[in-house]
Amino acid sequence: MKSLSFRLLTTTAIALTCISGIIVLALALLLRLGPDMLISHDLKRNAERVLAGVHFSDAGVPDSVRLNQKMTAIYSVLQQDAAYRVIDQQGAALLSSDHGVTAYVPRGASFDPARSRFRIVNNGEGQQVLTLPFTHEGRAFYVQLMRSERMHRVMLGSDSEKTQKLAIAAAIIAMLMFSLVVVWTLHRALKPLRKASAAAEKIQIDNLSARLSLQGVPTELAPLFNAFNLALQRLDDGYRVQREFLATAAHELKTPLALIRGQIELEGVNGEGQDRSALLRDLDHMARQVHQLLHLAEASERQNYAMEDIDVKDIAAEATAQLERLAQRRDVHVVDIANDEPVMVAADRGALFVLLRNLIENAIHHAPPGSAVDIDINRQGITVRDHGDGIAADAMPMLFKRFWRGAHRRDEGAGLGLSICEEIARTHGWSLRAENSAPGASFRVSFAPN
Repeated sequence: MKSLSFRLLTTTAIALTCISGIIVLALALLLRLGPDMLISHDLKRNAERVLAGVHFSDAGVPDSVRLNQKMTAIYSVLQQDAAYRVIDQQGAALLSSDHGVTAYVPRGASFDPARSRFRIVNNGEGQQVLTLPFTHEGRAFYVQLMRSERMHRVMLGSDSEKTQKLAIAAAIIAMLMFSLVVVWTLHRALKPLRKASAAAEKIQIDNLSARLSLQGVPTELAPLFNAFNLALQRLDDGYRVQREFLATAAHELKTPLALIRGQIELEGVNGEGQDRSALLRDLDHMARQVHQLLHLAEASERQNYAMEDIDVKDIAAEATAQLERLAQRRDVHVVDIANDEPVMVAADRGALFVLLRNLIENAIHHAPPGSAVDIDINRQGITVRDHGDGIAADAMPMLFKRFWRGAHRRDEGAGLGLSICEEIARTHGWSLRAENSAPGASFRVSFAPN
C-alpha cells in the first residue's frame, strides 16, 4: 500500500510535469509562431496605409499614392527591402515604389488574386509578400506589399533564436525550482503526520491513556487526530469499565463461595448436616448472579442482537405471564393499561423480553401487598409504574450502577437488573429514566432517545 506522502508527491510531480510541459510548449509555439504573426500584422498594417493613400484619376484608375514623409523615405531608399505595387486584375502594376511593372508572384507562377500571402526569393534574399484586394467604382484592384526577411530580422532582433532558447531554459529551471519547493513543503507539512504515526505505533494495551499531540498539525488533519484521540478515550473507558466490572463481580461471588466452603467444612468436621436451605439459598443467589452477568455481557454487545419488527405488547404479555407466580406470592396485581392498537418496534426479541421482565419484576418487588403494577405501552415508549414508597433521593443516582441494591433487597438479586435494562435500551438507541410519581416510582423507556 502506497504511503500518503508518496501519493501526494507523485501526484504533485505529475501535475508539475504536465504544467511545465504545457508552459514550455506554449512558450515554444509563441516564440516560433510569434514572429510570423508579427510579420503578418506589419504587412497588413502597411498595406492598409498604402491603400488609404491611393488616389484615382477621372477615369477611375489609380494614378498616385500619397504617403507621409517617413514612409515615402523608406520606400525610396530601401527599395530592396520594402516596396508596394498597385495591381489590376490582369497582374499589371499600375503604381509601384520599386518601378516594377508586374505583380509579385512565386517563381514559375502567374498572378493569382486568391494567393494572399507568399514568399519569394530575390538575389538570394527571402521576401514576404501580402496581397490585399480593394474595389473602386465596381472595378477590382490589388495592393501588394513586400518586406524582406532581412528587414524583419532587423526589426525583430538578430538574437531572437538565442532569446527563444534562453526563455525555454528559464521556464524549465523555474518549474524545477518550483517542484523542489513543493516537495520540500510537502515533506515539512507531513512531518507531524509521521510523528503521530510513530506515536500511535507505541500505544499498547497497557498505556491507552496516551494521546496524539496536535502541536504543529495542519488544520485539515486536526479532525482526524481528534477523532483518533476520542476513539482511544472510548477504548480506555471501555477497558476501565470492564476492569471495574470484573473486580466487582469477583468480589460479589467471593463472599457466597466463602460461606458455602465454610459450611461444607463445618459439616465435615462436625459429622452432621448443616442448614441445607441456607446452602441452597446461597447457590441460588450465585446462580442468579452468574445468569445476570451473562445477560449483561450479551446486552453490551451490539452484534448479539437480531433486529426484527416486534409488537411490544406481545413481549410484555409473555414477561407478565412468567412473573405471575411472583406477583401472586407478593399479592401484587399487574395491570396492562387498555390499548388494543399494536405497537411495532425494531428490536431484538430476547433482549426486549429481558428488559420488560426486569422492569416488571423490579416494580413487583417495590409494590406493597394489595397494590398494582401499571404497564403503559404506546408508540412513544414503555412505562412501568408501581405504587410503593418511591425512590429515595440518595438512591436515584445509584439506580443503574452495577451490583448496587437497595437496602431492603440486600438478600435478593444481584444488583444487575436495571444495569441490564439500561444496556439494552442504549444498544437499541432508546433512553431509560426513572422518576417518582404520586404514589410510587415509574421507569420510562423512550423509543426516541432524549
